[in-house]
Parts: sequence; structure tokens; C-alpha cells
Amino acid sequence: MKETEQYRGVWVFAERKDSQVIKGSLELLSLGRGLADELQVDLSVLLMGDRLGNIPEELIYYGADVVYVAENPIFERYTTSPYHRILCDLIRENKPEIVLFSSTDIGMDLAPRAACELKTGLSAHCVDLKVDKENRQLLQICPYFDCMATIVTDTRPQMATVQPGITSSPRRDDSRQGKTVRVEFKIEPGDIKIVEVEAKKEEDTEKIEEADVIVAVGRGLKDMGLAEELASVLGGVLGATQPITEAGMLAESRMIGQTGKIVQPKLYIACGISGAGQHIVGMQNSGTIVAINTDEKAPIFKVADYGIVGDVSKVIPALIESLKG
Repeated sequence: MKETEQYRGVWVFAERKDSQVIKGSLELLSLGRGLADELQVDLSVLLMGDRLGNIPEELIYYGADVVYVAENPIFERYTTSPYHRILCDLIRENKPEIVLFSSTDIGMDLAPRAACELKTGLSAHCVDLKVDKENRQLLQICPYFDCMATIVTDTRPQMATVQPGITSSPRRDDSRQGKTVRVEFKIEPGDIKIVEVEAKKEEDTEKIEEADVIVAVGRGLKDMGLAEELASVLGGVLGATQPITEAGMLAESRMIGQTGKIVQPKLYIACGISGAGQHIVGMQNSGTIVAINTDEKAPIFKVADYGIVGDVSKVIPALIESLKG
């Protein structure tokens, strides 16, 4: 028997905030359920925390077949050492062929450490996942410059972090049946390293991933005030490309793209954005996309429903005037 044939099953590492599983983890359940069904295996979830209540049952209702639960006060807040150790121990014991994480701060800390420990490959910030059923290979799709790369891993388990927002959460089905497994573990002295916990103050409280209308700004727009006024008239919020946030013109929380936020508003207006691949990944599933750019060959027009070739500093005032009637 080949070593890879010893590995079966799809696993999801579930994150929670307070008493709820985060949206990105629910989206992973949707992706994982599809992969597990194609491979005809169980979908398992690892859940760690304290006072978890009915969260394990909820995960079953959302698509899990098995939920591994590690419950202890030490897991109330994420700390690398115990999470990493328990995850790796469970993977060694159960040998899943696929393990998925959300591309959050926690996922991007835990996944590469686990991959290194387990001597396997990891693809980060995937925007789609497919499976080659014949070879049982996970096809991990990630932006690479201005194209999409499909990555395969020969080692097992096949591990990937997935960008939040690329798919919808699964439907809740309270008739689903599943199994909850309580994980036995021993706390090691080195597992507890928290010295102080300070809540990070949110300077930007608007969540662009929840907005119905986004006016996104690129380097082609020099007057930020125009975009702000257009967003105000439309009842929307501002978004930005990576160069804009790196220049400090808008907060990093406004960055849309592979390494920023994945958004799906009803209306997305791209102002002076050429359309680099990593940005398009973050907004291509918007309801209606309007692009404004002086370059008629800009890549952004390939995903736009409506394109306006012109000077954005002149087009936006005309739009505002028309909208105000």
C-alpha cells in the first residue's frame, strides 16, 4: 500500500469568536462538504475552546460528520503551542488526506507551523478548491501574478488556507446526524505563555465585506474626496487596492484582494483601478461591477458589467450630479 493510501477524510479547523463559529469557518464547511462527497469520505471538524455549549451540534447541522472537541479553559484564547500540538497529534493519529484552514490571523499562524511539523505542503490564500478524484489530489487554486495557478501536493495531508468570502455558508439542516468525539489531551507547562491580553481597538468600524455598495479606489484617482462623496450619495463604503492602503490613504482594513478582504456587494464601482489579479480575486463575485479607467485595455474591464473609459476625476463628478438629480 502506498503511504498516501493510508490517508482518508477531509478535515476543517474551525475558529470561533465568543460563542459562535466564524463565517470563514462555516464557508470551509461548505467547501469541505463538497470535497468529502466527491471523495466519498467523512467531513470532520476540529473545534477547540472553552464552554463550547452546542457549537459541536451546530457544526453537524452545517455539514460535519464528525466533530473533534478539545475543551479546556486554556483554549479560550488562541495560543500557538497547545493548538499546534493537539492538531498535529490528531492528524498523525487519524491521517486525513485534506486539512483546510481559513486565511485568518489564526489560520495563517497555525497552518504553516503544522505543515512544517508534519513535513507536508501548504497552499496559502486559495480562492477555489477542486479535487482530482482518480488520484485523490486536492487542486488548490491561487492567484499568481495576473493568472490563476493550480497547485497540487504529493505529500499527505494536503493542506490549504482559504480566503474568507469566496463561497457562501452552507444551509443549516437540523435533521443531520453526526458524531462528537471528546479529545483527550495533557496540558504541558510550556503550553501556557500568555503574559498580557489587550483588546485591539478597532479604528475603522465599517465592515466592507458586509456592504451592499462599495466604491473602490486605485492609483488612478488622485482626489479621495470624490470617491468619498460618491460613496456617500450611494449609501456605500470605500474600498481600496493594496497600493492605496500601503500609502496610508485608507486603512488596511479597506484593502480588497487576495491578501485583503473578499467582497460580494450588490454594486462595486472601481475608480482608477487597472485590475491586478490579486485585486480581481477579491471582488469578481460582486453583483454589478462598474469600472472607470482611462486605459481601455485595463484588465478590470474583463470582469466589469459596465465599463467607462475616461478620466475618473471627471467621470465621478458627472455621476454624482446625475445621481443627485
